[in-house]
Amino acid sequence: METEPAVTAGAPVPAGRPRLPEPLGAGFVDRPAEVLAEIRETCPVTRVRTPAGRPAWLVTRAEDVRAGFMDPRLSLSGGRTPDPAVRRRALDLTLVNYDPPDHTRIRRLATPALTPARMAAHRERIERAAAELLDAADAARGRGPVELMDAFARPFAFRSLCEVFDVPEKERAALYEPVALLADKTGRTAAEVDASVTRIDAFVRGEMARRSAAPGDDLVSRVLAAWREQGGASEDEVASLLAMLLLAGFDSTVQAMGMSVVALLAHPEVWQRLSEEPGRIPRAVDELLRWDTPGSFGTKRVALEDIRFGDTVIPAGSGVLLSVAAANHDPRCHADPGTLDPGRSTASRHLSFGLGPHYCPGSGLARLELTVALTQLLGRWRRPAPAVPLSQLAWGGGYLHRRLAALPVLPDGPVRRPLPVSCPSAGPPCRPR
Repeated sequence: METEPAVTAGAPVPAGRPRLPEPLGAGFVDRPAEVLAEIRETCPVTRVRTPAGRPAWLVTRAEDVRAGFMDPRLSLSGGRTPDPAVRRRALDLTLVNYDPPDHTRIRRLATPALTPARMAAHRERIERAAAELLDAADAARGRGPVELMDAFARPFAFRSLCEVFDVPEKERAALYEPVALLADKTGRTAAEVDASVTRIDAFVRGEMARRSAAPGDDLVSRVLAAWREQGGASEDEVASLLAMLLLAGFDSTVQAMGMSVVALLAHPEVWQRLSEEPGRIPRAVDELLRWDTPGSFGTKRVALEDIRFGDTVIPAGSGVLLSVAAANHDPRCHADPGTLDPGRSTASRHLSFGLGPHYCPGSGLARLELTVALTQLLGRWRRPAPAVPLSQLAWGGGYLHRRLAALPVLPDGPVRRPLPVSCPSAGPPCRPR
């Protein structure tokens, strides 16, 4: 429902049409906070062209972003309803392709199985996984650095998911390959991506058949029990729901772990305080999620009607990006947002998990994983140091999902002053709109 056809970024602009700004290009993943702060404080609702060459509206102030998440006129499906008669593989369509009420009838099958209380039942096994991985990383490194993403964050997030899904040990290595490929498609061919979707589809349907015959106390069994009791979804929709929970729970959590450690390495005084008072870690997790997030924007939406934000009207048919990262650093919502404060009273109002009908269903598991990971790291590494300056870390992915490829850390690094890091900024003082 775009109002303009796709064009190549940087292509000549037709006579009489102004060129749209392109702030989300090559440098954005390295300094999103700086780019978004300037937009939020100077032109909080603005029209840009994305790196894909399409026009979109950016909404950047916390009040407007929160309103946008709750507004049913901002559609994820573009007003289209998927045809239930069409057979699809898991992941061909996911929850982000549906609006309520279809979104609601599918999502409700998983919501009771993903509560924080349900996730807490897996805590002991998740803690054991974290300890074993860090033991192995410490043993393997000698006196060199630990590459935290490959040695810990990725395998820990995957093992946590396997515990919640109760994936048999013998099947885990084969499952990791398609999960990791779909999480990061960089350099992969369309055929490789398609084959990985097919493998995930086969895995999920196989697990559905196995748990139907022999239910357990795992996520798949609970979703199937809710489906049998409530109905309201096709087998394809249930398979896609489970596949989405498996895949969405992987890379976003991996990146949140990496970003949290980067923030703490840049603030050694906060690392030390939390290591001395581990009871403060669960609350600090919300502040770290506010501080930096892999998804600078919520999933792109389409305005079904003209929608007003402040003095600006976004026309019907327009693409809309709600800026989570800009809202998380809006000084109107969070006082002194450029300070990392693990005791911040407003930290839980961050929007890194979204808001409203599309609030992340796996947030309980993500919080548990982050709490366990940080508790283990802070408990054993008292004076860590980055093996390279934080300003030299390589960021990849794109404007919708930033990705840290590697994070080499010296667990027994020297005491040091904070190193340069691309810290989020509150921007200039508020100006009335």
